[in-house]
Amino acid sequence: MVEFMEMTGESRMIDLPPVSSSSVDSNPGYLLLIYTLDIGDICGSRTQGRENRGMTQPNNRKSSSGGSKPAIHLDSSPELGRYFVASRAFKPGDIVMKEFPLASAPGPLSEHVCFACHRLFARAHICSDCRSPLCSRNCQVSPEHQRECRYLTKIIAEIENRQRNGKIQRVPVQLGMLMLPLRLLMLRREQPDKWNQLMDLESHTTARQATSIWGFNQRNITPFLETMLIDEMPDIINDDLVQQMCGAVDVNSFEIRIETPDRRHTNDLPQQPMPNSQEVLRGTFYMASLMAHSCVVNAQISIGNDSQMTVKATVPIREGEGIFVSYTDPLQTTLQRRTFLEKGKHFICRCRRCQDPTEFGTFASAVRCRSCTSGWVLPNDDPASIASAAAVEGVALRWKCSECSSELKSEEIGRTEEVIQNIVKNIQRLPVDRHLIDRCEELFVTLPKKIHVNHAFLLQLRISLIHLYGNVPGFLIPELSVGLLQRKAQLCAELLEALRHLCPGYSRLRGMILYELHVPLVCLANKKYEKGRSKQPDQLITELKEAEIYLKEAVQILIHEPTSTPESRIARAAMADLKQLREYIRDMEKLKHLA
Repeated sequence: MVEFMEMTGESRMIDLPPVSSSSVDSNPGYLLLIYTLDIGDICGSRTQGRENRGMTQPNNRKSSSGGSKPAIHLDSSPELGRYFVASRAFKPGDIVMKEFPLASAPGPLSEHVCFACHRLFARAHICSDCRSPLCSRNCQVSPEHQRECRYLTKIIAEIENRQRNGKIQRVPVQLGMLMLPLRLLMLRREQPDKWNQLMDLESHTTARQATSIWGFNQRNITPFLETMLIDEMPDIINDDLVQQMCGAVDVNSFEIRIETPDRRHTNDLPQQPMPNSQEVLRGTFYMASLMAHSCVVNAQISIGNDSQMTVKATVPIREGEGIFVSYTDPLQTTLQRRTFLEKGKHFICRCRRCQDPTEFGTFASAVRCRSCTSGWVLPNDDPASIASAAAVEGVALRWKCSECSSELKSEEIGRTEEVIQNIVKNIQRLPVDRHLIDRCEELFVTLPKKIHVNHAFLLQLRISLIHLYGNVPGFLIPELSVGLLQRKAQLCAELLEALRHLCPGYSRLRGMILYELHVPLVCLANKKYEKGRSKQPDQLITELKEAEIYLKEAVQILIHEPTSTPESRIARAAMADLKQLREYIRDMEKLKHLA
């Protein structure tokens, strides 16, 4: 337990998170300022070009007969469709499978990503023929770009022709929106095996026809891709095929985070602004797209610097158990997750979390009742009874107060969430300084009047404050008072308690917060010892060993991340910190014996 000084001046004790059983095994601050986690909890980076790769690498083991036993196999059910099942048991951290994408391309909003090699740049070299943004002249003449340049040049000519004839007033589509569907279509001629896998993926064509994205693609994507490929694929290129490719991108693609320029060989200049979070790649994966979704997972996806995806177990997985990854942000509300999955993935989630109104006792979606003010309004409909998008979007789904049983429609809950989210977003736009910390802390006073203290929005806000305490001038670790160190430890402990239910086991987020937690614990132990409140080193050693346990578990989790990722860099820093902390503990133990 750690003593925490409340803002009122009163002190109370807070419980630190329980030590995971895995943390006592012998196996051996990066945080986003404002927590944003894209589809599927994906992370990764890319530093290499788009060379062809092998397809998939399940983590097979030799059987007793000498053959290779598949680690996973496909099964099917009416609820899940096709999904992967474990052919053997997996421990946390075990690799389930690896896979390269069928194709990848810069995201539609990316402005600083080379179309050829996928490196980040600050100053674009514009291709003189197709006007694609590239990082250098070398990429313009590269085979990767030349084979696509002729297609893109057709589009530029078509757009200019339509502008001259007065058919369009402006460029209707960004080239970036065409790249991934184009590369998928090109697989038919260049890599038939990948094309066959692509044709095996679900694109939800029928369901998508009634959506606005279908109409957008029909106006802005389909005619231009047909113009590009009519000479190459006159026998098959048509509206339906292009829409199928767009559906494959929408349903089966994952975002790939790109490493920042200051850690890579680019033409970036230090004085130039860094590209923003929209600079990502999208990759369409085959095997990963066949994995079942759950809002509480037993496996986690990472993507490394070569765009290779690795799926690893986060908790023990028994033989015969399904492999579940998440397509959503674990720190979203039930309404947000359901809406995203129905609109983007075209299914209704019926996982354990979605069917539990309290979300395992976290109350991560709970809104305070306006009628009785003492109860919590929670989702009341069993997701299995939801039969249409209208239910997800608020027409039929009911929410009921846990005390007075008054009901709200989810459209009312949605409006409440939107108002609160806008408040949080407005604060996100503030400069990173003392004022930002004050505004974030104010929300912990005002928002619990409307939402539960463990609501998803306040869990996200905790991540922001955990990072701010220790990284803002005036609030750097050596500058933090005892009260603020206790506050940082409290925020970590509260968040880890929620993550124990929502992101159990070897989840990246747990690893990052465990790493953040050890810092205030060590500082508090030192301050107490230096001020003479702990006259003997025994208590100091005990408190340092507690911090060591959390730091060790952080290393155990993050060491499994691909080496190019920010989390892996934190893992290496954590290993160095762990070594230093253990040396410090040994020194204190020697001092104890000398006393």
